[in-house]
This record gives sequence, structure tokens and C-alpha cells, in this order.
Amino acid sequence: MRFLFIIMALLVPSHVTFALSAAEEFEIKAVYLFNLGNFVKWKESASEKNFEICVFGTDPFGVNLEYVVKKEQQIQSRNVVIKHLSSLEGILNCQVLFMSSSAQSQFTTIFAAIKNKPILTVSDVDRFINQGGMVQFYLLEGKIRLMLDPQTIEDSGLKASSQLMRIAQIIKR
Repeated sequence: MRFLFIIMALLVPSHVTFALSAAEEFEIKAVYLFNLGNFVKWKESASEKNFEICVFGTDPFGVNLEYVVKKEQQIQSRNVVIKHLSSLEGILNCQVLFMSSSAQSQFTTIFAAIKNKPILTVSDVDRFINQGGMVQFYLLEGKIRLMLDPQTIEDSGLKASSQLMRIAQIIKR
């Protein structure tokens, strides 16, 4: 039932606004985070059998991300695994890396460790794109929106789909 709410929230016309609770906000962000994997192109690699979505720092999603993964199961024909990280160990195995606000003090170190690697970085921290991130969630008129930096994405060997580019605010650093 809550999954239906998320889908409905994404379909609400832009002129309708309402306040999201923190729980609802992270339900929607979990769906977006999962679906980003379907709208970005990674170079094929035979050695990678799982698609890893990693959460660095405190996990703000609660059970929401696990629920979405359990329900959807695959991204680009690969089984999805969620990893929770508190250090750089294992970070290079991630395809999508959500960097939580609790890890802000480590952003510079993380960006240096994954520079030019095919890892999509995502956060909801203000000015994340300006700090070197690729995709940032933000609230506008009560709705979760995306901003992205296509150059940073391309510099990492990834390609954002035209559908993703259409729904996101494009930032050029």
C-alpha cells in the first residue's frame, strides 16, 4: 500500500503541493535511488554479477530501500544488493553510491577515492553537486526533485539517459 502511495506521489501534478513527512520523503527517495540505475548506462563488465547500491554513512532510508529492492530485484538484468559502508573499503564495487549527510566530512576523501570510476554518486546534502557529486535530491514545492551534473557523470565513464536529463535540473560546474 505504501508503494502505491509513492507511485501516486510521483504522478501528482506539479501545481498540487503538500508537505512530506520525513518517512514519506525517504520512501520516495528510495524509489528514485533504485530507478537511477535504470536511467544511467554503465560499461558492461562480465566480472560484475550483482548491481550494488551502497549507502555511505548513516542510512536515512530505513527499510524503504530494502523494500524497493525486494520488490523490483534487478537493475539492467543484474540482481541488486544493498551495501552499508562506513569506510572506503568496498566502495569501488558500488555502481550507485548514496552519500548520507552523516558522511559530509568525508566527501572530499570519497570523491578522491572514486575519481573517474564508474560510480554514480547521489546525495540529498545541499550543494552536493558543487562539491563534486553527480545527482542531488532536493525539495521544491513539496516534491522531490533531481539535479545532476552531466559532465561529472560523463567524466566517470557513465551516461545519463535522455529521460533522466529531461526530468532533472541540469547543473554545469
